[in-house]
Amino acid sequence: MKTVIIFASTHHGNTKKVAECMAVCASADLINITQDEDPDISMYDRIGFASGIYFHSFHEKIKRYINNTSFREDQKVFLVATCGAAYMDYTKGVKKLLRQKNVACIGSFVCRGYDTYGIFGKIGGIAKGHPSQKDLKRAEDFIKKIL
Repeated sequence: MKTVIIFASTHHGNTKKVAECMAVCASADLINITQDEDPDISMYDRIGFASGIYFHSFHEKIKRYINNTSFREDQKVFLVATCGAAYMDYTKGVKKLLRQKNVACIGSFVCRGYDTYGIFGKIGGIAKGHPSQKDLKRAEDFIKKIL
């Protein structure tokens, strides 16, 4: 099974760090959606979408890509999110998009990530030190489990 992780990581590299860890563990390809906005995923069986959280949601380029992409019936998707404060299911909106396209979501992984957006920057940020080694170990365990 061939796997790709499409990610958007724009502020502190939190999501990139988690995506790279998972890619190594799964021998997956990595695509930065902020640099390649229309990647060809036709040859992949498993597609991961990884994003920092922006206003309680995935990066707009990932959502746009999902909306504009035709998925094969046998392709499976997993979701990865990093956020300063994990107090809700930030994958909910993307899962809804996937359901509307009849795409199977085989799991989601969420971990904290250093966040200095808005008021958090004025206090030095939150979730310092995240993703931590423990978070990355959890990411490895997640990717092994779903693949």
